[in-house]
Amino acid sequence: MAQDIQQAIDALKDTLQLKEGEDRVLVLKDIGMKFRSVDRDSARHYMDKAYQQAETSDDDYYRARIWVAYGVLSQDEGRPKEALDFHLKAKPILETSKDYSVLGSLYTNMGNAYEALSEFDKAVDFQLKALENYEAGKDSLWIAGSYLNLGNRFKLIEEPDLSLEYYLKALEIYKGMGNEYMVTTSNNSVASAYIVKKEYDAAFEYAKKAFDGFESMGARLDQAYPVTNMALASWGLENFEEAEQYYIQAIALQKERGERLALLFLKNDLANVLLKQGKENRAEALALTTYKEAEQMDFIPAIDALSKTLSLIYEEKVDFKKAYEYHQRHKAARDSLYFSEKSREVLNLKEKYESEQKENEILRQQNELVESELSIKKRNNMLMGSGGLLAILLIAGFVMFREQKIKAKNFARETALEKAMAEARAQEDLKEQRLRIARDLHDNIGSQLTYLTSITDSAKRGIDKGEVFLMEKLTQMKQFSLVTISELRDTIWAMNKDEISFEDIKERTQQLAATVHEATDDKVKVNIKGSPINKVLNAFVGMNLFRIVQESVNNAVKHSDSDQIDIRFEELDNRVQIVIEDFGKGFDTSGESTGNGLHIMRNRAQKAGIDFDQESILGKGTKVTLQVRA
Repeated sequence: MAQDIQQAIDALKDTLQLKEGEDRVLVLKDIGMKFRSVDRDSARHYMDKAYQQAETSDDDYYRARIWVAYGVLSQDEGRPKEALDFHLKAKPILETSKDYSVLGSLYTNMGNAYEALSEFDKAVDFQLKALENYEAGKDSLWIAGSYLNLGNRFKLIEEPDLSLEYYLKALEIYKGMGNEYMVTTSNNSVASAYIVKKEYDAAFEYAKKAFDGFESMGARLDQAYPVTNMALASWGLENFEEAEQYYIQAIALQKERGERLALLFLKNDLANVLLKQGKENRAEALALTTYKEAEQMDFIPAIDALSKTLSLIYEEKVDFKKAYEYHQRHKAARDSLYFSEKSREVLNLKEKYESEQKENEILRQQNELVESELSIKKRNNMLMGSGGLLAILLIAGFVMFREQKIKAKNFARETALEKAMAEARAQEDLKEQRLRIARDLHDNIGSQLTYLTSITDSAKRGIDKGEVFLMEKLTQMKQFSLVTISELRDTIWAMNKDEISFEDIKERTQQLAATVHEATDDKVKVNIKGSPINKVLNAFVGMNLFRIVQESVNNAVKHSDSDQIDIRFEELDNRVQIVIEDFGKGFDTSGESTGNGLHIMRNRAQKAGIDFDQESILGKGTKVTLQVRA
């Protein structure tokens, strides 16, 4: 359900009343993060409340989560060094959690901080780490977010085609998810790539889409970014007066946001636009003031850009002495931007050299030791003569006995270690199963309850709209409640079992068939076939297998127009197969790839190790085949 930012904040505030302890920490944090696009002071206020709650709970993990959020606020306010300090403080704590989503967020924010500090290699490295975690967690939302950030990195190193490729990948994912806010953000990113490619008409079109999108959601402060791209596109099209007005608008919004770094570059661009219009004195005054601000912040990228602008301004004013002075400052700033990178290269070479030296020294000592041993043996052989042969035999016998004893001891130790590792893996598997079930409970039940909260809010706000409107909302609430109850029953069914047999799944499927018959007044017949199968699965796999069957049947009832659905349980050697088949209208598989139901089924199958295949023929029906090792 699409919500604007204020509605999302209101829903979180309602949820907050039901939360205690650590859960309350995260809801307060989420409220603070939502306020970033609306009111900076409110964002800081809720983040402080979240940290106070974390302190009350006395839990390092939740403190670390808020440190990362503080880092995001510092980044927004133009203090990347401070942001990085917060992230580095949280890093060792969060890396022990093995939470893919949390680690992905941490590494993404570290990448953003390194980017602002012009350490582009580290920025790319941490964004790739973030992407690995999001892919491991099957988190489409943040996989797309990583594509956006990688697009930003490639844009910085002047690879606009690669940048545009990643932005468009992100845009398609967000469109498939129906996430309007991130679709809008992606449109703005696509605009920035077209600006680098100097395709200014396309850039202005995407920036305007982003501006309108943020406006419709009430994200007024976020409009600063598309306005900036509209200014850049107008500049590229040589509509200088229009560009000047957009820059003034963007500067006003970024002042309200408090993004100091962005303001430096916006003012520099405005000075250039003023210069293009022959307004040298205004351009000079603005550039000089901004240059001093950049020097006070010691922000080299802005000093680099502004010194170049001032050199151009003084060249236009025929003051070649000052033009040369600022050109030299520009050159020095540009050189310093690459100094840290060169220093890292030198340090890497130094480390490689020292490692090689150490390896050579170890080899030299080993050679000396071998030579010494050979010399001693040779001398002993000469002294001992034939009498030494007996001693050698005795020594050899002793060594062989000792080696056998050591081997037996090592074998016993390895056996004990393997047993301990097997027990540890079993415990880890059990823990993982419980975490997966808990996550499933949170994702399914939690999302339904969130929808119920949103519908309730909508009903309260529209109470004056009449009985028809209220009946519609009550019907929606009933539907979501029934789905939630069904999801909860299924989860409790799985949690109460260490193992789930195929007969259990078959029995649940028969109950599902009865529900379909009742709901359709027997217009749709569900036939369940197959002999008894004496196989069992762990609870996580079994629950996900049934959920896929359930989703396949629901899709057939809703979309196939078939009056018959066959479900077959079949045993194939060491695997078991379930086939769900309807005989309805089918669909064109070449155009189907991002359907939400199909995505959920594939995601479940992948997580649970279930082989999933769906085939459909227009006019003949659809067949889903599931296979699992048992």
